[in-house]
Amino acid sequence: MKKENLVPINASTFYEGMYIQGEIYFNYNKSFILLCRDVTLTPSLLTKFHQTEWANQQLYVDKQYVDEIRVLSEQFKKLNAEQPKLTADEADVAEYMMDLTVKLNVHKDYTDIRNRLISVLEITEKEKRIPTELTEALTNDINTQIELTDHSLLIQCINNLRPPDDYLYAHATNVGVLNGMIGTWLKIPAEDMNALIQTGLYHDIGKLRVPAEIINKPSSLSKEEFEIIKKHPIYSYEILKLSGETNNLILEGILSHHERMNGTGYPSQLKVNQLSIFSRITAVSDVYDAMVAQRPYKDRHSPFDILAEFALNKFSNLDISIVNIFLERMPQALIGKRVLLSDGNTAEVVYINPQNFSYPIVNVDGKLISTNPSLRCVAMDNFLTVVE
Repeated sequence: MKKENLVPINASTFYEGMYIQGEIYFNYNKSFILLCRDVTLTPSLLTKFHQTEWANQQLYVDKQYVDEIRVLSEQFKKLNAEQPKLTADEADVAEYMMDLTVKLNVHKDYTDIRNRLISVLEITEKEKRIPTELTEALTNDINTQIELTDHSLLIQCINNLRPPDDYLYAHATNVGVLNGMIGTWLKIPAEDMNALIQTGLYHDIGKLRVPAEIINKPSSLSKEEFEIIKKHPIYSYEILKLSGETNNLILEGILSHHERMNGTGYPSQLKVNQLSIFSRITAVSDVYDAMVAQRPYKDRHSPFDILAEFALNKFSNLDISIVNIFLERMPQALIGKRVLLSDGNTAEVVYINPQNFSYPIVNVDGKLISTNPSLRCVAMDNFLTVVE
């Protein structure tokens, strides 16, 4: 630490629960004394800060952190003022029960859609073609659910833990629903919405032609096995064509959902001007749901870490306009939701900083806390943790 990098800051800037990155000092006899470093502020620490000021000893922080601390301080000030007073009267209980009933109904409808898709895929695997009538009815129902349901509840269903052997079915359902939501956010024409949803539902259907021992392998794929997996978009395209599909938006979207804007994707290494809007949307939906899922060879990511990776351009080979609308809308759906913290506690998300998606501010038993590298949101703590 260089003395010339230290700037004064008032004790009133700090609130209980704030995570302060870096060091906080006070000046005593022209020497800088360390008070704390990389810490979540507690009542005793705040008392020490104020006592230091009362003794006419100014607090100091490194100038590289001061703007971040002041922004966080303003957010804590605002959130503390907005926190509702908890009561336990009959109206609160009735509201809670109504909210729970809505969630359970959404979960039931979502599970029903997934089960119907399982039937469609089982028929497809047996008959080598997709049952058109079942597909149209299923797609219509998904479109209706997207129109009528709070998207945050649908996202909660997507973020639910899922059994490992249900990955293919759950992933297809989730990508179909995500496609529909992103299409709504992008104002895709209503007449194209069913086709966009179908693209998500059937983007991976070609994996039915891939040997099960590769699909379910509990470790990373070998180079040879990955080359086999890379053929699944072609297989998906062929199954759709064989089933009588003529909509080029669907066919191109399915064939190209693993292509990337910079030409690094597969199977044809297409570039930006060769990719349809359906393939670009499906690519974002596919990446998000693949990362939020637990797989035998990798741990699941929290939605916050996925958003942070999107924001840090780790997925710069995706369509930035779609990523941006995703980064705008997804955090709105996570506010108010329960999360599981790395210390085993649960909390409610109250604020997500668009400059730092990984570490939202949460409410733990009535106290606001900044999550941080030592206290992370590891998963959504949903009202039902595993799809039945």
